[in-house]
Amino acid sequence: MKSCLTQILMGIGLALYATTAAATDLTLHLLGSDTITPQTVKFQCDAEGTKIGLPSGPFSVHYFNGAGNSLAVVPIGGKSLIFANVMAASGARYASGTYIWWEAGGAATLYLDSLEGKDQSSCHPAKTEHKTD
Repeated sequence: MKSCLTQILMGIGLALYATTAAATDLTLHLLGSDTITPQTVKFQCDAEGTKIGLPSGPFSVHYFNGAGNSLAVVPIGGKSLIFANVMAASGARYASGTYIWWEAGGAATLYLDSLEGKDQSSCHPAKTEHKTD
């Protein structure tokens, strides 16, 4: 089961970024007929975010929900890390290695718990520019 989830996580992340030069194409077949619902949200994080590895400007987080999976793809350290949803008292909490991406009430927090210590960054939805004609 764990191996299957790992393959799913890796496949979705790679498929998402297949249009970039460094990405690899991958087709993933999931059992059942559940629909996968993708969603993209742009975030902007505080200065602590860049110390953890988040982009300094607005960036996209891609969410995939369905077929018994809830995943988030977050750009950290120049890579696309795939986070799997884990239990949370409130909001949606995703884990990837030593990172936690916790979204609640429209905002998000990235936590890093490593041997060097604990860090966190507060993030909010990035404002989108509207063109007026």
